[in-house]
Amino acid sequence: MRTLDIDWADLELAFRDATGAKSWLDRETGEVLTLVPGFDDEADLKGKLRTSPQRFAPLAPVDTSFTLEVLRAFIERSTGTLKRQLDEAATGPGGLARAMALLKGDGTTWARFARLEQQALMARIERFLAEQGIQAGTSAPAPDLFEGQA
Repeated sequence: MRTLDIDWADLELAFRDATGAKSWLDRETGEVLTLVPGFDDEADLKGKLRTSPQRFAPLAPVDTSFTLEVLRAFIERSTGTLKRQLDEAATGPGGLARAMALLKGDGTTWARFARLEQQALMARIERFLAEQGIQAGTSAPAPDLFEGQA
């Protein structure tokens, strides 16, 4: 395994990107490259990718199936009325949207869900790095995004 300095914030943004921009991880430097059509560096990035394609690992942003996986895990960890309400809300077409609305309706519950989602994303990123033969020089950040809310 190769140890590289990883910018966790850049990597997280690339995995969360819903804009359609494409990102790659430079397997030699740990840098995240994001290709945004129309930006000044577009030609340079395309040239790098074309010249050394094996050097860059494409990053696949998470999608609704990831959110659904996390939601299912959250429901399994829940109990009582909350578990029943989430089970009902998540059932059928539009279930993810209904369940998310229910979660957002309570700040403490939303914060718990957000921390679980953050942990799941960091675990996914760590698996990706391992698949690339890369070990991060620093640990993934703790899920403190919603600290003090629950």
